[in-house]
Amino acid sequence: MSRAAYAFCLFAALAVAAAGCGGGETTSGETAGEKPAPSTTTTNTTPTENSDKPEKGAWGVVFGAEGEELGIILYDLSGHTLYTFSKDEGGASSCYGACAKTWPPALTEGKPRADGEASPGKVGATKRKDGTVQLTYAGHPLYTHAGEKQTETNGNGARAFGGTWFAIRPSGEKP
Repeated sequence: MSRAAYAFCLFAALAVAAAGCGGGETTSGETAGEKPAPSTTTTNTTPTENSDKPEKGAWGVVFGAEGEELGIILYDLSGHTLYTFSKDEGGASSCYGACAKTWPPALTEGKPRADGEASPGKVGATKRKDGTVQLTYAGHPLYTHAGEKQTETNGNGARAFGGTWFAIRPSGEKP
């Protein structure tokens, strides 16, 4: 089975399992002198039809799927690439305000878990300043990019909000 067909089947199965999605909002929040991630070019597998983020509480599962350009990286339940932020330290998020609108934290309610290529021992959570709980992987807080559709990886390597954003592999390393 081709990579694209495999990814499509995986995303379709997870979309059915997720059952129910809420609307996502695209916003910009670049900092002067920094380039935000582009959001118009798909660089890996073909997106599925439903590009909305899951309702609050539907996060909590990270899984790995193979993209054509970056290899196996982590996605959330709705097929959005999960990113780490180089400015985060000690497993705590440093992305709030405009940053969190452009790079929404991957939030969870309940015990997070892993699926697919993601390692259960590397999935965790950290409490944010506002009391919400953010997914972590290998100690890194996880985010999506508000300007991306499913399976896009345009945010990988983007410099914004004082740091660099990277997709994350099942090993916990950047691609």
